[in-house]
Amino acid sequence: MSHRAVQPSAPSAGLLTEVVGRAGGVLLAGTFGLVARLRGTRALHPVGVSGTGVITSERTSPTGVVLLDDPGPHPCRVRWSRATGRQQGHDIEGLAVRIDGAAAGDVLFASTGTGVIGRHVLVLRDLDSHGPLTTLLPLSTPSGALLFRLDPVPGTGEPPTAYLLLTAAPGGPWRARGRLDITWSDQDSTRRHDPVGHPPAGSWTHPLWARLRAPSYAASQQVAADPKTPDLEEMT
Repeated sequence: MSHRAVQPSAPSAGLLTEVVGRAGGVLLAGTFGLVARLRGTRALHPVGVSGTGVITSERTSPTGVVLLDDPGPHPCRVRWSRATGRQQGHDIEGLAVRIDGAAAGDVLFASTGTGVIGRHVLVLRDLDSHGPLTTLLPLSTPSGALLFRLDPVPGTGEPPTAYLLLTAAPGGPWRARGRLDITWSDQDSTRRHDPVGHPPAGSWTHPLWARLRAPSYAASQQVAADPKTPDLEEMT
């Protein structure tokens, strides 16, 4: 199957998707664009730490997604950050992954719960607290909608240097899919990610989610990223 970022919706749902998606997208774009201009950098996750990683996958039933169907290893570049960039207190934990090679694509993870509802709800965490990260919204695949999840392996560092990869259909059980191993640098990155227009090969973004999210990413990225790399020791 060719790698398409966005698949067309069914005609009966097209009008509702168009109206709701575009209205929400305009609102989010205005908000994110304003915040980015005021901050002079990314609207969210302005400070982070970057590194390189490798994803290895376990062979299970075919999904049509290269990352899951091909055991790899799949090279990737990663960035760990907190949503507001605060160096103390509670914040939303985030991990951006850019997969290279045959499975190429961008995936953004954020701190959430793991239950049927909780996997779609953001969770605040302390600076030294790490837990499950999910894509919040599912990706569309030839085998159906799938959420992606990363669980930090205990005792692997700050930020964690290893995560377990899981997937689940909305409302379904989580299934082990593989592992992400990371080597962190002491630097941030100006790299921007596009999970809507550049999802992992073999997957695509549902039209409603695309219309909601794409304008906000575009508006935020009108302002150049200006990372202020924190000392890793200060982040632990």
